[in-house]
Parts: sequence; C-alpha cells; structure tokens
Amino acid sequence: MTQANPHLNLQDKIDIELVNSYLYQSRVAVYCSSCVVIYLAASFYQLTDIKNILIWVVVTLTINLLIVLTSFQFNLDTPTYKISFFKSRQQFLHMLSGFSWGAAFFLLLDPRSPQASDYRVVAVVAIIIALSATTKAASLRGLVNFLVAVMAVSSIFFISNFQIFAWWLFGLIGLIFATYLFGRISNKHIVGQIESRLLNESYVEELQTMNAKIETVNQDFITRHLEFQEIQKQLQLFASNDSLTGLFNRRYILERIEEKLPEIKRHQLDCCFVMIDIDYFKNINDQYGHLVGDEILRSVSQLLKKGVRQGDIVSRYGGEEFLILLPMTDLSSAEILVERLRFAIEVQQCSIQGHDVSVTASFGIAQHELQDDADKTISRADKALYQAKTKGRNCIVSMPGSK
Repeated sequence: MTQANPHLNLQDKIDIELVNSYLYQSRVAVYCSSCVVIYLAASFYQLTDIKNILIWVVVTLTINLLIVLTSFQFNLDTPTYKISFFKSRQQFLHMLSGFSWGAAFFLLLDPRSPQASDYRVVAVVAIIIALSATTKAASLRGLVNFLVAVMAVSSIFFISNFQIFAWWLFGLIGLIFATYLFGRISNKHIVGQIESRLLNESYVEELQTMNAKIETVNQDFITRHLEFQEIQKQLQLFASNDSLTGLFNRRYILERIEEKLPEIKRHQLDCCFVMIDIDYFKNINDQYGHLVGDEILRSVSQLLKKGVRQGDIVSRYGGEEFLILLPMTDLSSAEILVERLRFAIEVQQCSIQGHDVSVTASFGIAQHELQDDADKTISRADKALYQAKTKGRNCIVSMPGSK
C-alpha cells in the first residue's frame, strides 16, 4: 500500500487512512451487491415484467459503478482538503443506492401475486438490504443515508398494510441500531489500528533519523580520528626525522640510545657508536653552492641508510655529521660494516646541476663500555673521528673499550 505523505501531521494521516479504508470496503460492498442484483434479476424474471427488472438492474449497477470509480480516484497522496469531498460524494451515492434498493419493492414485486408470495419476497429483499447495508458500516453517515433512502421508498409499498409496514419499520430501526453499533466498534478498531501503525511508523522514522544522525556523527568521528592519527604520524615524523635527509634526527637517536643502554648493560651486550663527517664539505658549499651541498647530504644519507642492517639506527647528528648506533655489534664487526660504508661513499660519483662531484667521509668508531653513559661513548667516537681527520681523512679510526 502506498504510504501517506510523510509531511502530514498525525491526524491528517489518520483521516486519509480512514477514508481509504472506507472506500475500499465500499468497493467490496459494491462487488457483493452487484452479484446480488444479478441473482435477483435472474430469480424474478418469470414473476415480474422484464422491462422493470432491466430498469432496476441498470440503475443499481450504474450507481455501483459510480461508487467504484469515485473510490479509485482517491489515494494516500490525495490532498487533505479533498477528503470531505470524497466523503460527501460517496455518502450521496450510497443514498442513491438506497433509493434503488427501495425501488426494488415496486419493480420486482407484482402486486397481483398472492400475499404469501409477497411475504416471502419481502423477506428475501429485506435480508439482501440488511447484508448490503452492513457492508457499508465503515461510514456511519453513509450507512444512515442508505437505510433512510431504503425506508423512505419501501415504506410507500407497505402503506396500505399498516401491520406489515410497522414490522418493516421496526426491522429497519433495529437494523440501523445494530449496524450503528457495528460501525462504531469497527471504526474504533480501525482507528486504533491506524493510529498504532502510524505512531509505530513515526517512531521508526524518528529512530531511523536518529540512527542516520548517529551514523553520520560516527563517520565524522572516525574520519576526524583518522585525520588526527595522520596528523600525529606527521608530527611524530617531523619530531623524529630530519627534513632534509629523511634520516632520524639527533633528538630521536639520543632517545633511542637512552632506551637501549639499560638492556645492553643488563645483558652484557656489545655495542658500537659511529661518528661520520663528510670531508671538505665547506669547500663543496663554497665552490658549488648550498643546493649542491644539500644534494650531497641527501645522497650520502641514502648510502648510509642502505648500508646498515635492520636494527641499526642512522641519524643526522648535525650539519654534515652523522651518528650510527650499532647494537649487539663488537668492534671488529663494526669496522667491517663501516668500511663498506666508507667505500660506497668514496666510489659514488654524483652528477648535480651539471657538476660531477665526488666526496669522501671520515669515520670514528667507539666501542661502548657498560659502565659509561651515552655522552661519554659519543665523545670517544667524536675523538676517533677527529683522529681520522688528522690522519688525512677518508679513513676509519676505532677506539676500543677497556676489557
């Protein structure tokens, strides 16, 4: 079934649903009464003039057709200001239907028939009228209009016999009362069902709206959380990495050293620090410019990063100096690794901005002594680096620890 306009208030929705239900029941009543019309016509064609039967059948079926057509013009999207129009129109058509059923006494009953036959026919027609009226109980006003029309026309047929008319009138009043009660009960039940369904739909819509809002807030929260995590990663990257070379910065490697030294001391592990300085770097800046110098720094940094092992930490310590932490590495192993780094830097030819530039680097290695702190070992590695420079650069000087 088509849903009513969601922008209407609850009372308007209930009114539209009631009218729609009423019109649907009217259609069912019309279908049933049309079948009864055809049945009566077939039953009375030998007792009554066929012309009268045809007139009654055509009139009654035409009114039924109008009722059906009118009901199909209404749907749940019909504007609320048209509700009263459909109610009034269907009630008027039910009144016409009552007139046509009342006229059945004149058109179907032959006054020349024996009185006993008239009683039987009257009983049959009364039952048919009662069934037809009861099916229209969805609209109390339409029901009353229908019954009043039947009574107004049919009572004329019985006016000559007051006793029959009194029973007929009493029967109609009883029928009106019974169908009125039935209509009130059924309408109250229908209204209750419609209100319950519409309220449930309203609650469901509210819950769906709230869920949609919650989902939107959750999605927004997740998006912002991911953005925040990305910002945190960027901040951590900026805090721990050197922007020029992409290596870890001085602060990061000193923090990692402070974290690792207690474990190294506790497990009596070997560890070496390596200080590196690019030879004659100031001359490169003076001769080729700082842009070339920056490219040299980046190139050397990539060689150092590729040349160390997983778990080793390479950092830019400052200017053209680098510091490498080699955990779980004795002095001889450190010398082998550093020699590979020295050679890789020496043989690399850099073509930068039309200049072919080659550089070398000096290395100072200090084996960490377990009783020393980080500053002392770095100072010893720096002294070893100074000795390498005084020896002619592009070489390695090792400073073993005390045994």
